[in-house]
Amino acid sequence: MAIPTSPSVVVLENDISIYTPNINSSVVGIVGFANKGPTDKATLITSQENLIRLFGKPDSSLNGQGLEGALEILEATNQVYFVRAVSDAGAASANVGVGACAAVHVGGYNPAMPSSIYYSITNHAGVNPTAGTVELVSSTSFTTSASILLNAFNPEVISDQPVFAYVDGSGVYLASRFAGSGASFTVSGNDDPDGTAGWTFKPLDIDGAASATGASSITTKGYSSSSVDLTVYSVYPGTGYNLSGLRDGSTQGLSVEINNLSVRDQVVVNSDGAQIESFNATELSPSSANSVEFLLIDDENNNKSEYIYVELVSSSGDDYLAPDQFGVTATGAGFGGGVPFTSGAAATPRFLKVIEGTYSLADGDSGAANDLALVGAAATKTGMYALDDDSLNISLGVIPGITDDAIQNNLITLAESSKNFLALVSPPFGVGEVQDAVDWMNGKDQTSRPAALNSSYAASYWPWVQVFNPFAAAEQWYDPAIFAARQCVFTDAVSDPWFAPAGFRRGRLTKPTATETVLNQGDKDVLYSNAVNPVVNDPTTGITIFGQKTSQRTPTALDRVNVRRLMIYIRKVLLQLGKPFQFEPNDQFTWELVEDAINPFLDDLLARRAIIAGAVKCDSTTNTPLRVDRNELWCSVTIKPTKAAETIVFEVNLTSQSAAING
Repeated sequence: MAIPTSPSVVVLENDISIYTPNINSSVVGIVGFANKGPTDKATLITSQENLIRLFGKPDSSLNGQGLEGALEILEATNQVYFVRAVSDAGAASANVGVGACAAVHVGGYNPAMPSSIYYSITNHAGVNPTAGTVELVSSTSFTTSASILLNAFNPEVISDQPVFAYVDGSGVYLASRFAGSGASFTVSGNDDPDGTAGWTFKPLDIDGAASATGASSITTKGYSSSSVDLTVYSVYPGTGYNLSGLRDGSTQGLSVEINNLSVRDQVVVNSDGAQIESFNATELSPSSANSVEFLLIDDENNNKSEYIYVELVSSSGDDYLAPDQFGVTATGAGFGGGVPFTSGAAATPRFLKVIEGTYSLADGDSGAANDLALVGAAATKTGMYALDDDSLNISLGVIPGITDDAIQNNLITLAESSKNFLALVSPPFGVGEVQDAVDWMNGKDQTSRPAALNSSYAASYWPWVQVFNPFAAAEQWYDPAIFAARQCVFTDAVSDPWFAPAGFRRGRLTKPTATETVLNQGDKDVLYSNAVNPVVNDPTTGITIFGQKTSQRTPTALDRVNVRRLMIYIRKVLLQLGKPFQFEPNDQFTWELVEDAINPFLDDLLARRAIIAGAVKCDSTTNTPLRVDRNELWCSVTIKPTKAAETIVFEVNLTSQSAAING
C-alpha cells in the first residue's frame, strides 16, 4: 500500500502463515455399468443409500461389478466417485394424455335475475361427481371488470371450487378442471318466474368455437387430443426407470402422477412407489390476445425435475417445447381445440391441459454390454476419463469385475499420466492355476493379456473371493481388486496411506467366505516374485491380503504400494503448497519462504512414520541464473521413505553349555 506523506500511523498486514493442507487419500474412483443414474460423469457418492438411489441396485445382467464394488468400498470410506459408462442406452418414457376441459360459453344474463349458476362435473374417468354453485356479477354486460364471487373475474379458481372462468371482452367462459373425453360438465341457470330467459349456455366445439345455439341447461364433455403428444422421458437412460413390481410386493421405477386440481395442476414424480418430487406446474398462459391454453410449465418458480423432462409435439412432429422444461417456447405458438394453434385460427379460448392420471415409464434400455464404453474418450471426458480431474482428488482407481487387458491398460495409463491415483486390477476369474495367473501378469496369456504389466501406478491381486450378495441372495465371486481398494481406505482410517494395506492388521478380509484357489507358501512365493499380491485363505487366520507390490519390475522403493501411495500424497500436498508462490519475485526471500513452508511438512511426515529422513533445498544452487531467466523456481525435496517389514526373521543361535551368552 502507499504510505501517507503526512505524519500518520500505518498498520501493514503480511500473511506468511502458509501451512500444509489436509489431503484426503481415501477417495476412490470407480467406473462401471448401472441401470440408471448420470452417465459419463464422476458423481460423488457418500453412502450406500445414495449409491442405490442414484444408480440402482446391483444387477447380474450388467457386465462387471461396478455397483457391487462401490457398495463394498463404501463400507470403509464415505467418498467414492462413480462413473456410469453407457453404450446405446435409451431413456424410459410414458405418453401422457393431452386434451381439452369440458367448457361452456355463458350468455343471456339479465341483471334483474338471480346470478347463480349450478354445475356438476365428473373427472377424466367419468366418476367422482362434484356439484356446486357459482355466482356472476355484472352491471350491464360481461366485461373485464366483471367479477366472480370471492375472486377477480379473470383466469382464476372460483373460490375452492373445481371450475375456473375466463372473460374475453364480452365473452364469459366456464370450464371444468378436468380434461379428456371422459370428463363431463353440466351447467344450469335460474329462469325468472315471469318467463324471462336467464342464463344461456353454449358448448364449445372441438375447435374451440362456441355453438350457435344455447340452452339454459346443458351437459358438455371434454375431449382427448389425437393431434398433440406429450411424452415424459427419464432424464437419464436405463431400465432402472421402468415401472415394475417386484416379487416382494414393492415397486421399482418411475411414474408421473397428474392431478387436475384446477387452474394450476400438480405434477408428482414417484420413484419406487414413493413421492420424490412435486410441481405446481400447469398455468393459464395466453399465447395471443384472444387465446388461452393450459400448459404444463416448469419456470424459474419451480425447480426443474431431477428425474424427468417432457416434449410436447404436434402430430406433424413440430416441437413446441424445449426438452428441459414444461411450456411453450415460441411466441404465439400453442395448442387449442386439439390441433396446433396458428395465427389464422379462430380467436376463441382454448382450455387445453394434461389429462389427470398416473403414467408409468417404460421401455428404458441400459444399453449394450460394451466394455469400450468404460474407456470413453479423453477429448470429451467420458468413461474413465471423467476421473481425469485434479479437483476430484481421486487416490485409487478401480473397474471392478473387468479384466479385459485393453480396459485395464487404459486405466493404468490414465493413472500414470495424471499421477493422481493407483490403479488396482486383477486376472480374470477362472484364469486357472497359480502359473496361469503368473503367465497373465507376465503377458504370456495370448487370450486375455498378451503384454506384461509393469507400472508403479498399478497393483494386481489374485485369487478372486467369494462373498454373499444380498441383492442376488446368493454367494458370488468378487474381483479381489474391490477388497484391495477397501483395505487401502481402511488403512487410511486406522493409520496413514504410507502404511502397507496388507497383513493381519490392515489386510484381513472379514466378509469373503472363500477364495477361488487356496495358496500354499510356494504359491505365494511365485506370485509375489512376479508382482501379483496373493489373497491367502488360511484355516486358522482367515482370508488376508498378503502382499503390497506394485507391478513395477525395477527394484526401487516404488515397487511397493505404500511408497507409491506416499508419493501420490506428497505430490498433491506440494502442488497445494506451491500455489501461493506463483508470480512472486524469484529471489532469495521467496526461496526461504518456500523452504519454511515445506520443512514443517517433512517434519510431520517424519513424526507420522512416513519417512525416516527428509530435506528441502531452495536456493541459488537449485535456481541457477538460466532457470531464473526462464521464470522457473526450482525446489529440491529429498526423502527416505519408510519401508515395510514384509519378512520377519528370527535367528536362533544354539551354543554349548560352557559358552557364555551375552545379552
